[in-house]
Amino acid sequence: MNGIPERCAFIPMSVSRLVATLLVVILALQTGCSVSPLISNTDYQASVGRVAIVSINEQPDIAFEGFSRNKAAGAAKGAGTGFIGCMELLGQGSCSGSVCGAFYLLWLGVCGVSGVVGGIAGSAKAESSSEVERAEDRMGGHLSAESIQKSLGDELILVAQARGTNLALPDLSQLPPSGEAHDYRTFSGKADTVLEVALTHAGTRGSGINPPLQLTMTAHVRLVSTVDNSLIEEVDYTYGGASYTLQNWSADGAKRLLRGLQAGYIALAYHIHDSLLMLYPFPDRNPNAIGLFVAAFGLAPEEPPTRGQLTGDKLFGEIFEWARSSGTRPTLRWQAFPRDADRAAAPEDMAAVRDVRYDLIIAQERNMTPGEIVYWREGLPYNSHTLTQSLKPDTRYFWSVRARFKLNGRDRVTEWGGVNLPALEQFTAPSTSSYRFKTP
Repeated sequence: MNGIPERCAFIPMSVSRLVATLLVVILALQTGCSVSPLISNTDYQASVGRVAIVSINEQPDIAFEGFSRNKAAGAAKGAGTGFIGCMELLGQGSCSGSVCGAFYLLWLGVCGVSGVVGGIAGSAKAESSSEVERAEDRMGGHLSAESIQKSLGDELILVAQARGTNLALPDLSQLPPSGEAHDYRTFSGKADTVLEVALTHAGTRGSGINPPLQLTMTAHVRLVSTVDNSLIEEVDYTYGGASYTLQNWSADGAKRLLRGLQAGYIALAYHIHDSLLMLYPFPDRNPNAIGLFVAAFGLAPEEPPTRGQLTGDKLFGEIFEWARSSGTRPTLRWQAFPRDADRAAAPEDMAAVRDVRYDLIIAQERNMTPGEIVYWREGLPYNSHTLTQSLKPDTRYFWSVRARFKLNGRDRVTEWGGVNLPALEQFTAPSTSSYRFKTP
Protein backbone atom coordinates (compact mmCIF):
# COMPACT_ATOMS: atom_id res chain seq x y z
CA MET A 1 0.00 0.00 0.00
CA ASN A 2 2.92 2.34 0.67
CA GLY A 3 4.86 1.54 -2.50
CA ILE A 4 4.47 2.96 -5.96
CA PRO A 5 1.50 1.11 -7.42
CA GLU A 6 2.20 -1.24 -10.30
CA ARG A 7 -0.58 -1.85 -12.78
CA CYS A 8 -1.94 -5.28 -13.33
CA ALA A 9 -1.34 -6.82 -16.77
CA PHE A 10 -4.95 -7.74 -17.48
CA ILE A 11 -5.57 -10.42 -20.09
CA PRO A 12 -6.95 -9.24 -23.44
CA MET A 13 -10.24 -11.09 -23.10
CA SER A 14 -13.49 -9.24 -22.47
CA VAL A 15 -14.83 -11.56 -19.76
CA SER A 16 -11.59 -11.77 -17.84
CA ARG A 17 -11.07 -8.02 -18.20
CA LEU A 18 -14.53 -7.40 -16.79
CA VAL A 19 -13.89 -9.75 -13.85
CA ALA A 20 -10.52 -8.17 -13.14
CA THR A 21 -11.88 -4.64 -13.31
CA LEU A 22 -14.76 -5.47 -10.99
CA LEU A 23 -12.24 -6.91 -8.55
CA VAL A 24 -10.23 -3.70 -8.75
CA VAL A 25 -13.39 -1.78 -7.89
CA ILE A 26 -13.94 -4.05 -4.87
CA LEU A 27 -10.33 -3.54 -3.92
CA ALA A 28 -10.76 0.22 -4.19
CA LEU A 29 -13.54 0.02 -1.63
CA GLN A 30 -11.13 -1.75 0.71
CA THR A 31 -8.47 0.95 0.33
CA GLY A 32 -8.65 3.71 2.92
CA CYS A 33 -10.82 1.72 5.34
CA SER A 34 -7.97 0.77 7.66
CA VAL A 35 -7.15 2.65 10.83
CA SER A 36 -5.84 6.14 10.11
CA PRO A 37 -2.18 6.76 10.99
CA LEU A 38 -1.40 8.78 14.08
CA ILE A 39 -0.69 12.47 13.65
CA SER A 40 3.04 13.14 13.35
CA ASN A 41 4.59 15.13 16.17
CA THR A 42 5.84 18.41 14.73
CA ASP A 43 6.29 20.34 17.99
CA TYR A 44 10.06 20.38 17.41
CA GLN A 45 9.63 22.79 14.47
CA ALA A 46 9.33 25.79 16.79
CA SER A 47 12.84 25.24 18.18
CA VAL A 48 14.98 24.10 15.23
CA GLY A 49 16.82 27.44 15.29
CA ARG A 50 19.68 27.75 12.81
CA VAL A 51 19.66 24.89 10.32
CA ALA A 52 22.68 23.43 8.54
CA ILE A 53 21.93 21.34 5.44
CA VAL A 54 24.33 18.44 5.00
CA SER A 55 24.42 15.80 2.26
CA ILE A 56 26.06 12.41 2.62
CA ASN A 57 28.31 11.63 -0.35
CA GLU A 58 27.37 7.98 -0.70
CA GLN A 59 26.47 5.95 -3.75
CA PRO A 60 22.71 5.44 -4.02
CA ASP A 61 21.16 2.27 -5.32
CA ILE A 62 20.85 2.82 -9.07
CA ALA A 63 18.47 0.38 -10.72
CA PHE A 64 16.81 0.42 -14.11
CA GLU A 65 14.15 -2.22 -14.03
CA GLY A 66 11.43 -3.34 -16.40
CA PHE A 67 13.29 -4.66 -19.45
CA SER A 68 14.28 -8.26 -20.11
CA ARG A 69 17.81 -8.82 -21.38
CA ASN A 70 16.99 -10.85 -24.47
CA LYS A 71 14.15 -12.59 -26.28
CA ALA A 72 14.61 -15.88 -24.42
CA ALA A 73 14.33 -14.08 -21.11
CA GLY A 74 11.43 -12.13 -22.55
CA ALA A 75 9.03 -15.08 -22.52
CA ALA A 76 9.94 -16.06 -18.98
CA LYS A 77 9.69 -12.51 -17.76
CA GLY A 78 6.37 -12.01 -19.52
CA ALA A 79 4.78 -14.89 -17.66
CA GLY A 80 6.25 -13.95 -14.31
CA THR A 81 5.52 -10.25 -14.53
CA GLY A 82 1.87 -10.73 -15.44
CA PHE A 83 1.23 -12.86 -12.37
CA ILE A 84 3.42 -10.91 -9.95
CA GLY A 85 2.04 -7.55 -11.10
CA CYS A 86 -1.50 -8.79 -10.53
CA MET A 87 -0.69 -10.09 -7.06
CA GLU A 88 1.10 -6.87 -6.13
CA LEU A 89 -2.04 -4.91 -7.02
CA LEU A 90 -3.97 -7.14 -4.62
CA GLY A 91 -1.56 -6.16 -1.85
CA GLN A 92 -2.53 -2.47 -2.08
CA GLY A 93 -5.68 -2.96 -0.02
CA SER A 94 -6.71 -4.78 3.12
CA CYS A 95 -9.49 -7.35 3.05
CA SER A 96 -11.66 -8.28 6.01
CA GLY A 97 -14.84 -10.22 6.58
CA SER A 98 -16.37 -13.40 5.25
CA VAL A 99 -15.92 -12.52 1.55
CA CYS A 100 -12.12 -12.53 1.77
CA GLY A 101 -11.61 -16.22 1.00
CA ALA A 102 -13.54 -16.15 -2.26
CA PHE A 103 -12.09 -12.76 -3.15
CA TYR A 104 -8.49 -13.96 -2.90
CA LEU A 105 -9.18 -17.22 -4.77
CA LEU A 106 -10.91 -15.43 -7.64
CA TRP A 107 -8.15 -12.85 -7.92
CA LEU A 108 -5.54 -15.63 -7.91
CA GLY A 109 -7.28 -17.25 -10.89
CA VAL A 110 -7.37 -14.01 -12.88
CA CYS A 111 -3.68 -13.38 -12.22
CA GLY A 112 -2.78 -16.93 -13.24
CA VAL A 113 -4.40 -16.56 -16.69
CA SER A 114 -2.82 -13.14 -17.03
CA GLY A 115 0.62 -14.67 -16.49
CA VAL A 116 0.14 -17.19 -19.30
CA VAL A 117 -0.89 -14.51 -21.78
CA GLY A 118 2.03 -12.34 -20.72
CA GLY A 119 4.45 -15.17 -21.50
CA ILE A 120 3.13 -15.62 -25.04
CA ALA A 121 3.51 -11.91 -25.76
CA GLY A 122 6.87 -11.56 -24.07
CA SER A 123 9.06 -13.36 -26.59
CA ALA A 124 7.75 -11.20 -29.43
CA LYS A 125 8.31 -7.83 -27.73
CA ALA A 126 11.67 -8.08 -25.96
CA GLU A 127 14.53 -5.95 -27.25
CA SER A 128 17.93 -7.48 -27.90
CA SER A 129 20.28 -7.49 -24.90
CA SER A 130 22.82 -5.24 -26.65
CA GLU A 131 20.19 -2.55 -27.31
CA VAL A 132 19.08 -2.63 -23.68
CA GLU A 133 22.65 -2.46 -22.37
CA ARG A 134 23.51 0.51 -24.59
CA ALA A 135 20.44 2.39 -23.39
CA GLU A 136 21.17 1.63 -19.74
CA ASP A 137 24.81 2.73 -20.15
CA ARG A 138 23.70 6.11 -21.52
CA MET A 139 21.34 6.56 -18.58
CA GLY A 140 23.71 5.34 -15.87
CA GLY A 141 26.51 7.63 -17.04
CA HIS A 142 24.61 10.63 -15.68
CA LEU A 143 24.24 9.13 -12.21
CA SER A 144 27.36 9.57 -10.09
CA ALA A 145 27.23 9.68 -6.30
CA GLU A 146 28.75 13.13 -5.96
CA SER A 147 26.61 14.79 -8.63
CA ILE A 148 23.39 13.22 -7.32
CA GLN A 149 23.93 14.11 -3.68
CA LYS A 150 25.17 17.61 -4.44
CA SER A 151 22.26 18.30 -6.79
CA LEU A 152 19.71 17.32 -4.14
CA GLY A 153 21.51 19.27 -1.41
CA ASP A 154 21.82 22.38 -3.56
CA GLU A 155 18.11 22.30 -4.42
CA LEU A 156 17.25 21.91 -0.74
CA ILE A 157 19.29 25.00 0.11
CA LEU A 158 17.53 27.00 -2.61
CA VAL A 159 14.14 25.98 -1.24
CA ALA A 160 15.17 26.83 2.33
CA GLN A 161 16.39 30.25 1.24
CA ALA A 162 13.18 30.92 -0.68
CA ARG A 163 11.11 29.89 2.36
CA GLY A 164 13.09 32.17 4.67
CA THR A 165 14.58 29.37 6.78
CA ASN A 166 17.39 30.49 9.10
CA LEU A 167 20.34 28.73 7.48
CA ALA A 168 23.46 28.49 9.61
CA LEU A 169 25.69 27.48 6.70
CA PRO A 170 24.79 29.14 3.38
CA ASP A 171 26.77 26.55 1.39
CA LEU A 172 26.22 22.82 1.22
CA SER A 173 28.39 20.63 3.43
CA GLN A 174 29.13 17.18 2.04
CA LEU A 175 30.28 14.42 4.36
CA PRO A 176 31.72 11.03 3.41
CA PRO A 177 29.63 7.93 4.05
CA SER A 178 30.08 6.30 7.43
CA GLY A 179 29.05 3.00 8.93
CA GLU A 180 27.71 4.95 11.90
CA ALA A 181 25.65 8.10 12.26
CA HIS A 182 27.71 11.28 12.10
CA ASP A 183 28.35 13.21 15.31
CA TYR A 184 27.07 16.74 14.73
CA ARG A 185 28.03 18.21 18.08
CA THR A 186 31.00 19.78 16.27
CA PHE A 187 28.45 21.95 14.44
CA SER A 188 27.02 23.36 17.69
CA GLY A 189 28.84 26.67 17.45
CA LYS A 190 27.39 27.32 14.00
CA ALA A 191 24.05 25.54 13.91
CA ASP A 192 21.30 24.35 16.25
CA THR A 193 19.96 21.63 13.97
CA VAL A 194 21.38 19.61 11.09
CA LEU A 195 19.15 18.53 8.22
CA GLU A 196 21.01 15.54 6.76
CA VAL A 197 19.94 14.23 3.37
CA ALA A 198 21.11 11.37 1.18
CA LEU A 199 19.56 10.05 -2.00
CA THR A 200 19.35 6.29 -1.46
CA HIS A 201 17.71 5.22 -4.73
CA ALA A 202 17.48 6.48 -8.29
CA GLY A 203 16.23 4.50 -11.23
CA THR A 204 13.22 3.27 -13.12
CA ARG A 205 10.67 0.60 -12.50
CA GLY A 206 7.94 -1.01 -14.51
CA SER A 207 6.23 -4.32 -15.12
CA GLY A 208 5.63 -6.27 -18.30
CA ILE A 209 7.67 -6.46 -21.49
CA ASN A 210 9.12 -3.18 -22.76
CA PRO A 211 6.75 -1.24 -20.50
CA PRO A 212 6.72 2.45 -19.71
CA LEU A 213 9.28 2.82 -16.91
CA GLN A 214 8.59 5.24 -14.09
CA LEU A 215 11.48 7.30 -12.79
CA THR A 216 11.72 7.00 -8.99
CA MET A 217 14.04 8.64 -6.47
CA THR A 218 14.10 8.09 -2.72
CA ALA A 219 15.83 10.29 -0.15
CA HIS A 220 16.67 9.35 3.43
CA VAL A 221 16.46 12.36 5.73
CA ARG A 222 17.55 12.87 9.33
CA LEU A 223 16.99 15.92 11.54
CA VAL A 224 19.59 16.02 14.34
CA SER A 225 20.16 18.36 17.29
CA THR A 226 23.72 19.67 17.54
CA VAL A 227 23.42 20.06 21.32
CA ASP A 228 23.62 16.35 22.09
CA ASN A 229 23.52 14.71 18.64
CA SER A 230 20.04 13.40 19.40
CA LEU A 231 17.82 12.31 16.55
CA ILE A 232 14.76 14.53 16.16
CA GLU A 233 13.21 12.93 13.08
CA GLU A 234 14.15 10.28 10.52
CA VAL A 235 12.11 9.55 7.40
CA ASP A 236 12.25 8.43 3.75
CA TYR A 237 10.56 10.38 0.97
CA THR A 238 10.00 9.16 -2.59
CA TYR A 239 9.54 10.96 -5.89
CA GLY A 240 7.53 9.08 -8.50
CA GLY A 241 7.86 10.88 -11.80
CA ALA A 242 6.92 10.32 -15.41
CA SER A 243 6.93 7.01 -17.27
CA TYR A 244 8.58 6.47 -20.65
CA THR A 245 10.08 3.51 -22.46
CA LEU A 246 13.77 2.85 -21.96
CA GLN A 247 14.51 4.06 -25.48
CA ASN A 248 12.69 7.34 -24.87
CA TRP A 249 14.45 7.91 -21.57
CA SER A 250 17.90 7.39 -23.12
CA ALA A 251 17.37 9.11 -26.48
CA ASP A 252 19.35 12.22 -27.47
CA GLY A 253 22.02 11.78 -24.83
CA ALA A 254 19.46 10.92 -22.14
CA LYS A 255 18.16 14.51 -22.08
CA ARG A 256 14.72 13.37 -20.94
CA LEU A 257 16.34 11.49 -18.05
CA LEU A 258 18.34 14.56 -17.03
CA ARG A 259 15.19 16.68 -17.03
CA GLY A 260 13.41 13.99 -15.04
CA LEU A 261 16.20 13.83 -12.46
CA GLN A 262 16.18 17.60 -12.10
CA ALA A 263 12.41 17.55 -11.58
CA GLY A 264 12.94 14.86 -8.94
CA TYR A 265 15.57 16.91 -7.10
CA ILE A 266 13.25 19.91 -7.00
CA ALA A 267 10.19 17.92 -5.91
CA LEU A 268 12.12 16.11 -3.18
CA ALA A 269 13.70 19.34 -1.95
CA TYR A 270 10.34 21.06 -1.54
CA HIS A 271 8.78 18.00 0.07
CA ILE A 272 11.68 17.47 2.49
CA HIS A 273 11.81 21.09 3.60
CA ASP A 274 8.08 21.64 3.96
CA SER A 275 7.38 18.26 5.59
CA LEU A 276 10.11 18.57 8.21
CA LEU A 277 10.09 22.31 8.91
CA MET A 278 6.60 23.62 8.07
CA LEU A 279 4.09 20.79 8.15
CA TYR A 280 0.95 21.02 10.25
CA PRO A 281 -0.77 17.64 9.80
CA PHE A 282 -4.52 17.70 9.35
CA PRO A 283 -6.09 17.21 12.81
CA ASP A 284 -8.76 14.99 11.26
CA ARG A 285 -7.14 12.01 9.52
CA ASN A 286 -10.29 10.22 8.43
CA PRO A 287 -11.17 9.61 4.77
CA ASN A 288 -13.78 11.89 3.26
CA ALA A 289 -16.10 10.16 0.76
CA ILE A 290 -16.13 12.26 -2.41
CA GLY A 291 -17.77 10.01 -4.98
CA LEU A 292 -18.23 6.52 -6.32
CA PHE A 293 -15.58 4.13 -4.94
CA VAL A 294 -13.23 6.87 -3.75
CA ALA A 295 -12.37 8.83 -0.62
CA ALA A 296 -10.16 11.88 -0.19
CA PHE A 297 -7.58 12.60 2.48
CA GLY A 298 -6.91 16.28 3.05
CA LEU A 299 -8.75 19.02 1.18
CA ALA A 300 -11.23 17.16 -1.02
CA PRO A 301 -11.81 18.16 -4.65
CA GLU A 302 -15.21 19.61 -5.47
CA GLU A 303 -14.77 20.53 -9.14
CA PRO A 304 -13.78 18.63 -11.15
CA PRO A 305 -14.51 15.56 -9.03
CA THR A 306 -12.22 12.57 -8.77
CA ARG A 307 -13.71 9.13 -9.38
CA GLY A 308 -12.53 5.71 -8.24
CA GLN A 309 -9.07 4.35 -7.67
CA LEU A 310 -6.53 4.53 -10.49
CA THR A 311 -6.31 1.04 -12.06
CA GLY A 312 -4.80 1.74 -15.47
CA ASP A 313 -7.54 -0.17 -17.24
CA LYS A 314 -8.01 1.45 -20.66
CA LEU A 315 -11.66 0.50 -21.15
CA PHE A 316 -13.17 1.28 -17.77
CA GLY A 317 -10.58 3.84 -16.69
CA GLU A 318 -11.50 6.19 -19.51
CA ILE A 319 -15.10 6.21 -18.32
CA PHE A 320 -14.86 5.98 -14.55
CA GLU A 321 -11.44 7.28 -13.47
CA TRP A 322 -10.97 10.58 -15.31
CA ALA A 323 -13.66 13.19 -14.77
CA ARG A 324 -13.95 15.76 -17.55
CA SER A 325 -13.14 19.38 -16.73
CA SER A 326 -15.21 22.34 -17.90
CA GLY A 327 -12.60 23.41 -20.44
CA THR A 328 -8.90 23.85 -21.07
CA ARG A 329 -8.86 26.70 -18.54
CA PRO A 330 -11.04 25.11 -15.90
CA THR A 331 -12.01 26.51 -12.54
CA LEU A 332 -10.80 24.10 -9.85
CA ARG A 333 -12.57 24.11 -6.50
CA TRP A 334 -11.81 22.30 -3.25
CA GLN A 335 -12.72 22.23 0.44
CA ALA A 336 -11.89 25.29 2.50
CA PHE A 337 -9.54 25.07 5.47
CA PRO A 338 -10.09 24.58 8.35
CA ARG A 339 -12.71 21.91 7.71
CA ASP A 340 -15.45 21.31 10.26
CA ALA A 341 -13.81 18.02 11.24
CA ASP A 342 -10.50 19.82 11.88
CA ARG A 343 -12.21 22.36 14.13
CA ALA A 344 -13.77 19.52 16.09
CA ALA A 345 -10.47 17.64 16.43
CA ALA A 346 -8.29 20.65 17.37
CA PRO A 347 -10.55 23.56 18.34
CA GLU A 348 -7.88 25.75 19.97
CA ASP A 349 -5.39 25.55 17.13
CA MET A 350 -8.04 25.98 14.45
CA ALA A 351 -9.40 29.07 16.21
CA ALA A 352 -5.88 30.56 16.04
CA VAL A 353 -5.39 29.92 12.30
CA ARG A 354 -4.85 33.10 10.32
CA ASP A 355 -4.19 34.18 6.71
CA VAL A 356 -5.33 30.97 5.02
CA ARG A 357 -4.12 30.57 1.44
CA TYR A 358 -3.77 27.60 -0.89
CA ASP A 359 -1.11 25.98 -3.06
CA LEU A 360 -2.14 24.27 -6.31
CA ILE A 361 -0.10 21.91 -8.46
CA ILE A 362 -0.98 20.23 -11.79
CA ALA A 363 1.04 17.69 -13.79
CA GLN A 364 0.34 16.19 -17.18
CA GLU A 365 -0.26 12.44 -17.16
CA ARG A 366 2.41 10.31 -18.80
CA ASN A 367 1.58 6.61 -19.12
CA MET A 368 -0.63 6.70 -16.02
CA THR A 369 1.94 8.57 -13.92
CA PRO A 370 2.46 12.30 -13.25
CA GLY A 371 4.80 13.84 -15.80
CA GLU A 372 6.02 17.40 -16.08
CA ILE A 373 4.53 20.09 -13.83
CA VAL A 374 2.47 22.37 -16.07
CA TYR A 375 0.89 24.63 -13.44
CA TRP A 376 2.02 25.60 -9.93
CA ARG A 377 0.64 28.40 -7.82
CA GLU A 378 1.34 29.25 -4.19
CA GLY A 379 -0.62 31.56 -1.90
CA LEU A 380 -3.99 31.50 -3.70
CA PRO A 381 -6.48 33.54 -1.64
CA TYR A 382 -9.60 31.40 -2.18
CA ASN A 383 -10.53 27.72 -2.30
CA SER A 384 -11.17 27.97 -6.03
CA HIS A 385 -9.00 29.06 -8.92
CA THR A 386 -9.50 29.60 -12.64
CA LEU A 387 -6.35 28.68 -14.50
CA THR A 388 -4.58 31.66 -16.07
CA GLN A 389 -3.12 29.59 -18.90
CA SER A 390 -4.67 26.95 -21.11
CA LEU A 391 -4.01 23.24 -20.76
CA LYS A 392 -3.83 20.87 -23.71
CA PRO A 393 -7.17 19.64 -25.05
CA ASP A 394 -8.16 15.99 -24.61
CA THR A 395 -5.35 15.44 -22.10
CA ARG A 396 -5.21 13.84 -18.66
CA TYR A 397 -3.83 15.61 -15.60
CA PHE A 398 -3.02 14.86 -11.97
CA TRP A 399 -3.58 17.69 -9.48
CA SER A 400 -3.48 18.41 -5.79
CA VAL A 401 -3.97 21.23 -3.32
CA ARG A 402 -2.94 22.09 0.24
CA ALA A 403 -3.53 24.87 2.72
CA ARG A 404 -0.90 27.44 3.70
CA PHE A 405 -1.54 29.57 6.80
CA LYS A 406 -0.13 31.22 9.90
CA LEU A 407 -0.42 29.66 13.35
CA ASN A 408 1.05 31.40 16.37
CA GLY A 409 3.05 33.65 14.07
CA ARG A 410 4.65 30.82 12.04
CA ASP A 411 4.04 29.80 8.44
CA ARG A 412 2.57 26.30 8.23
CA VAL A 413 1.32 24.00 5.46
CA THR A 414 -0.91 20.93 5.45
CA GLU A 415 -0.33 17.74 3.49
CA TRP A 416 -1.26 17.71 -0.17
CA GLY A 417 -4.70 16.24 -0.83
CA GLY A 418 -5.16 12.85 -2.45
CA VAL A 419 -6.84 9.47 -2.25
CA ASN A 420 -4.22 7.57 -0.21
CA LEU A 421 -3.04 8.96 3.14
CA PRO A 422 0.26 7.02 3.51
CA ALA A 423 1.20 7.98 -0.06
CA LEU A 424 0.58 11.67 0.68
CA GLU A 425 2.96 11.54 3.63
CA GLN A 426 5.76 9.66 1.89
CA PHE A 427 5.49 10.69 -1.78
CA THR A 428 6.03 14.05 -3.41
CA ALA A 429 3.07 15.76 -5.07
CA PRO A 430 1.56 15.17 -7.46
CA SER A 431 1.62 11.38 -7.39
CA THR A 432 -0.56 8.59 -8.73
CA SER A 433 -2.61 9.08 -5.53
CA SER A 434 -3.41 12.69 -6.42
CA TYR A 435 -6.71 13.89 -7.89
CA ARG A 436 -7.35 13.51 -11.63
CA PHE A 437 -9.23 15.10 -14.50
CA LYS A 438 -9.27 15.17 -18.29
CA THR A 439 -9.72 18.22 -20.50
CA PRO A 440 -12.37 18.20 -23.25
